[in-house]
Amino acid sequence: MIKKLQFICSLLLINTANAQVTNTAFIDSVGGEKLGKLGISGWMDAYYAKSSYNWNRKTKPNDIPNLVSSSNYDLLDINLAYLDFRYTTDRIKIRLVPAFGSYMDKNYSKNSSLSKLMEASMSVKPFAKKDVWIEAGLIGSPFTNENPVSRDHIMYTRSLAAEYSPYYLTGIKLTAPITKKIKGSAYLLNGWQTIYEESNLKPAVATQLKFTVNQNNIINWNIYYQNRNSYNRVFSDIYWIGNWKRWKFTSCLYAGNDELKIPLILPKPAIYDRSGFWCNANIASSYSINATSNISGRIEYFQDLQNNVMGKIFGSTLGYNRKIFNQLYWRTELKWYSIEKEITQSRKSILNGVMSLGVGF
Repeated sequence: MIKKLQFICSLLLINTANAQVTNTAFIDSVGGEKLGKLGISGWMDAYYAKSSYNWNRKTKPNDIPNLVSSSNYDLLDINLAYLDFRYTTDRIKIRLVPAFGSYMDKNYSKNSSLSKLMEASMSVKPFAKKDVWIEAGLIGSPFTNENPVSRDHIMYTRSLAAEYSPYYLTGIKLTAPITKKIKGSAYLLNGWQTIYEESNLKPAVATQLKFTVNQNNIINWNIYYQNRNSYNRVFSDIYWIGNWKRWKFTSCLYAGNDELKIPLILPKPAIYDRSGFWCNANIASSYSINATSNISGRIEYFQDLQNNVMGKIFGSTLGYNRKIFNQLYWRTELKWYSIEKEITQSRKSILNGVMSLGVGF
């Protein structure tokens, strides 16, 4: 009888955990401590990675190519460690997230005092009876379904979609409900993942529509536009996050184009062959074995023919994840990439393995 009750409770825990989805583009601070109106939470993610990329190489590179998160290998490293301070009243929110680790070293401006802050923003609710918020500062990026915190995601490592879109933004954001199920946000930004570096360019604008289909499914659609002097950057992504019984799902599609104002070639080639075009498609899923363990997988495609990866990448990832207790997580993963270079038409495969221990409060 006791065993039957334990089994039923474990199923209830799984269903309860999957009953409400959150927008994983943004940091979701789970748990934490409350001191009046001040909330404090934290997270630290340590990892060890191996890669076939350095096999038979005389000169060993420092990290795995095409990756930023958890990309150093053959050493124990800290991917991300942070404390999240939130002060909240009915009409004011202040958020300060000092952070350290290889993720911060590779992404944030070295020439700014903000380089050790993952987020730093203040929000004001101008109307007492309307759910309208204005947020300004160093804010989380709405693009793609993966924020930097591994705990929030189906897979430990992030997809290439997240690696080639803004990880953070600086500017101002207005958020308001449009209908009961749709919430909209409008952004005025310094630029594409920049603090000061693109001060000579015109500001960028972005929008987000968040559609809460039901408690188990949400869909987000984002658009970014910026006049970058010689060309215009247009980027759009759409992603879905869903739960069903023991399953979790997420998928992201996006495309971007740096359209030259004066084209180099006339007539213009098809958009997917242009030098400034890049795109992504991925889907990931996890299955809960019990209340504390799950297996996960992802397949993905990324194309950027002329700039960053200079080719096409097909990838697949398989992982095992276990919540040991409270917020202590053990995760291990194998990731395979097939990279096809556009210029040389060469093809190579890379196999990466990573183990991680993460803890939060």
